[in-house]
Amino acid sequence: MGKDYNHEVGYEALLADFKRYQKQTPKGVSLQNKYNKTIVLKFKVGDKSKSKGCNCSFTLDGMVSALSKAHKVAFKLKESSSETEFEQWYESEILEKNALANDQLTFAEAIALVEEDFWARPSRTGRVRDKNCASDRDSLYRTYGCFYRTHLRSF
Repeated sequence: MGKDYNHEVGYEALLADFKRYQKQTPKGVSLQNKYNKTIVLKFKVGDKSKSKGCNCSFTLDGMVSALSKAHKVAFKLKESSSETEFEQWYESEILEKNALANDQLTFAEAIALVEEDFWARPSRTGRVRDKNCASDRDSLYRTYGCFYRTHLRSF
């Protein structure tokens, strides 16, 4: 039984896989390991050489994703007509930065949601709450109204 010391373990195996993925990148785009944590795409836009992150970690899954993104970048570099167009595409497609939806509520809307939730839930005793019941209105005021006193004048 001979000894074979060519077996790669852990980090060495990860580096060997990374080198294989680097060889598979399209012409004009390369993969770089950034501090053994993330993967960076390196390519040339116009006369400038750029090194940009691609939101891929230094794992096998990250390497596969980075290689896929490298192919997308190479294709887009060939068809792009301007640098700004390419930058916008890169941010939306590669970095996956999307416009955030405005989910902010006004103070009055938040209070209305709290009040709606209060009336929809049964009381501690299991009884259905009634807006005409003085005890239920007082309970709402004691639970939430004291805190929002200046904004909940309807109690």
